[in-house]
Amino acid sequence: MDKEFSVEHREDHIRIELGPDFEVKPEYEDAFWQRLGDACQMYDTRRVLVEGFVPKGERTTDEIVSAGRRTSAIPHLWLAFHLENFERTEQSELYEVIAASSGVRVKFFSDAENALRWLRANTPK
Repeated sequence: MDKEFSVEHREDHIRIELGPDFEVKPEYEDAFWQRLGDACQMYDTRRVLVEGFVPKGERTTDEIVSAGRRTSAIPHLWLAFHLENFERTEQSELYEVIAASSGVRVKFFSDAENALRWLRANTPK
């Protein structure tokens, strides 16, 4: 799993890098959120920048809804996504809405600079 994604602290946010082989797998979901939650707690931040590649595979609507709800594992989380070759879809919009209904803010960006600007302007820390 470590080859597929990395988690690191950068100044005032946590950065997750998704590798080209990253896949959303149910067996890794708990470990992923635990690792991210631990980093957020350790560095006292809820700002998270996700960069890298769009995860492989297709996801069903049920999987998108479940993923959006799963974001609430870390209260008051703010997630900014900057992914290579990302194109907005109904699924990404649904993910944003479901996450928001769980108290998490999610937004997709075409560049990292705007993603960080959004994180820094809107999150408490």
